[in-house]
Amino acid sequence: MPPSSMKIAVVCSSNQNRSMEAHSVLSKKGFYVRSFGTGTHVKLPGPAPDKPNVYDFKTTYEQMYSDLVMKDKELYTQNGILHMLERNRRLKPRPERFQSCREHFDIVLTCEERVYDQVLEDLNSREQETLQPVHVINVDIQDNHEDATLGAFLLLEMCQSSSRMTWTMTSMSSCKILKTSVESPFFTRCASTETVVDACNTWDSGKHCVQAAMHFCKPVHMFHMYFIYV
Repeated sequence: MPPSSMKIAVVCSSNQNRSMEAHSVLSKKGFYVRSFGTGTHVKLPGPAPDKPNVYDFKTTYEQMYSDLVMKDKELYTQNGILHMLERNRRLKPRPERFQSCREHFDIVLTCEERVYDQVLEDLNSREQETLQPVHVINVDIQDNHEDATLGAFLLLEMCQSSSRMTWTMTSMSSCKILKTSVESPFFTRCASTETVVDACNTWDSGKHCVQAAMHFCKPVHMFHMYFIYV
């Protein structure tokens, strides 16, 4: 599937750091991508760990930037928050909640397990409308600037490799295994030992609604994947 036809969502908690870094990297490579958060509010680091800056999702990145400049420009320049907000406001006006979006995506990439669980909870609560499949894949990325950059390029690598991936499907109660080319850095660990009964060669094919968790392994990162119709 060429980048232009694959619709991707990247989701973290506040739609500030990890999801926005991936949004920036993927969009520069020609992918259709949107980014979201799943939290009830947007949180940014404050003067102390127990004193975060909390905003509503309706607050624009520009407004957050101005607020932090007024509070302590030196602090938020040194810790990189103002630079991050400058990047964010070039991409879109404000953060967005995944739960408020009804657009269909081929792939939803989440940046931590808690966010992954929240995305699955939301998708499972929705009434099926299009009967189109979506793959939800989690990559645990630490919420700091350096790991957000590394994580964004890992997500890019996964998306660029999607056309080389082969999905092998088992029955409804089985695990779904991801196989890749020999050159791929990914390998898999499947929780099921049942016999593979079907194989599909694209992200969005499959005759059954298989709702099974899956794990990819790579040094430092743990992956989870879920396949569902929406």
